[in-house]
Amino acid sequence: MRKKNNYLLLLSFIFAYLSTDTPFLYARSLVMGMIQFPRILKKIPSVRIYYGGKIVNSHAHEGIAKVTFEVSKNNRQSTFYLLITEHIQYQVKTFADKSWQSNTIDYLQLPPQQPYKFYRLELLPDALETMDTMEIPKQQTRQTEKDNRYHWKVYEEQLPTTGKIPDETIVVCYFPEAITIRNGGSKLELPAIAIKHNVIDWMGSEEKLHEESIKLQIASLDTDTIHAPTRQEIKQNPQRTLIINHIA
Repeated sequence: MRKKNNYLLLLSFIFAYLSTDTPFLYARSLVMGMIQFPRILKKIPSVRIYYGGKIVNSHAHEGIAKVTFEVSKNNRQSTFYLLITEHIQYQVKTFADKSWQSNTIDYLQLPPQQPYKFYRLELLPDALETMDTMEIPKQQTRQTEKDNRYHWKVYEEQLPTTGKIPDETIVVCYFPEAITIRNGGSKLELPAIAIKHNVIDWMGSEEKLHEESIKLQIASLDTDTIHAPTRQEIKQNPQRTLIINHIA
């Protein structure tokens, strides 16, 4: 009888767990991001990107002046946050009892008074762009799901006064004054982050742009220590080279 009760208790726990919106239960996939640089640049600067506690692998494409990267999402996730700033810091967990010391990171944080741009990205069906979602008939909504045409709508927002960076934030360590972003993308691709065409004039020269970009990389070394590298697997055959970013 006792074993039966334990069995029923275990089943009840599993059912309750599966009934919640726990994101870890959902299958995960990759979505691609892109940073588009002006074509007049002779060389593409390196950019440090963080997401989900990891250093995101990025790839510079010299011929088409862009940097691409991939981040993971669960298949029910429709929101990302995007932070563009030169560097970030972290807040260590504190306790009421001051005699306790912790090395646990509580959250990532924007340094005080540091310039930034912060966006919320919402994945929406194209048909909802100019309509109130509450007024769309269920049949039309189901048809939109079937059509599978989506885009990311971009909302510029402000971080809280504490500077706390929310979970699900893609952090791009670059100059916020130099970037723009518009609605676009798809289920498989985030909207492009565009570097302004006058970035060389703004910096003074392309050489100066690369010097300042290297300084950003150096400034990120401290934050790199609390982010795990993304595991990569390279598979080759005579026709192609396949680079796999492991999600977990």
